[in-house]
Amino acid sequence: MMNFVRKNVKIFLWCIATAFIGGVFLWNFSTRRLIDCVVQVNGTKIPYSSFLDSVNTRIRNWYDQNPEGELSDDQRREIKSEVLNSLVQEQLLLQEAKRYGIYASQSEVINTIRSLPQFQKEGKFDPRLYFYILQNYFRTEPAVYETQIKRVIANQKMRDFIISSVKVTDQEVKDEYERRKPKDKEEDFKKDFLQEKKILFYRQWLLSLYQKAKIINNLDKIEGGS
Repeated sequence: MMNFVRKNVKIFLWCIATAFIGGVFLWNFSTRRLIDCVVQVNGTKIPYSSFLDSVNTRIRNWYDQNPEGELSDDQRREIKSEVLNSLVQEQLLLQEAKRYGIYASQSEVINTIRSLPQFQKEGKFDPRLYFYILQNYFRTEPAVYETQIKRVIANQKMRDFIISSVKVTDQEVKDEYERRKPKDKEEDFKKDFLQEKKILFYRQWLLSLYQKAKIINNLDKIEGGS
């Protein structure tokens, strides 16, 4: 038996090595599958590629504003955290918008894009400038960009719908005005006070969505906590 083992030791070692490599391959394959999903929000998967696109855009914007600067590791981590939170929030709002039947029409998307100053030349929408900026600055395709605009509009509509129910009574305004004693006139103060209530109400509503949501964050598994 021992003679057989000694004669075939190379074969045994090769089999063990093959099994080890195969195990590593399977582990890497299962890990790569996670890369397709940086986070799940109530079962909806957000691709890691979408996350990276947003992070890279934020980093490019930072360097555009700070051409002589250098992003620290902490700043990069902060950008990633902000982008991830933004993607989760966007998805939560989209899910609520769908539940309420709130959507953005194609005409709303077109009108929004045509109104953006970065795509205008001499005060008018310029298609060539639009495609140039998408390709060379945003580094995306028109269909992808227009889908993002559609989401932004739908989410804004959802936000407007939620805060539209917020009101203030004259007595509330009077009591708060007397308590704060601002320099503004009472009528101007009323507008600011109403806006404050809307912001607070919206934040509380958004927090309730987070608390009820099932969110699975895979970022650390993908990037190893970097």
